[in-house]
Amino acid sequence: MIDNHLHRLGLEHEYENTIRVRGLPIKYDWYLPKYKTYIEYWGFYGKKYMKRKAEKLQLYRKGNLKLISIEDIMLKDIYTNLEKELNKTIKIKNLNVEKKHCPNCRVELDKRF
Repeated sequence: MIDNHLHRLGLEHEYENTIRVRGLPIKYDWYLPKYKTYIEYWGFYGKKYMKRKAEKLQLYRKGNLKLISIEDIMLKDIYTNLEKELNKTIKIKNLNVEKKHCPNCRVELDKRF
C-alpha cells in the first residue's frame, strides 16, 4: 500500500536496500533520493523487533538522516497519513492532505467523514 501510494504520487523511490551509518548497516524500507528521506514501516512487535527498531532510530539520528516513521495504526487511513507525514518532512506543494480518502478504493470522501 505504501509503495503503491508513492507511485501514485509520482515520487521516485527505492525499496529495501542497505546503507551504512557509522559502520553499522541499516536496511531501510523506502528511500526518496530527490528528498534524501527514508521511510520506515514499523509493522511488527515483540522484544527483538522493538530492540532493533530502537537501534535503527538511533542510527538515523546519529547519521542526521531524514526519516518518516509509519506506525501500524497509521494503515487505517494510510493515504491521508502518509501524505501528512510526507508534507511535514519534504513539503510537497501538490499533496492535498486536507481531503480524506477511502482506504480501500482511494475514492475521496465527503465532509461527513
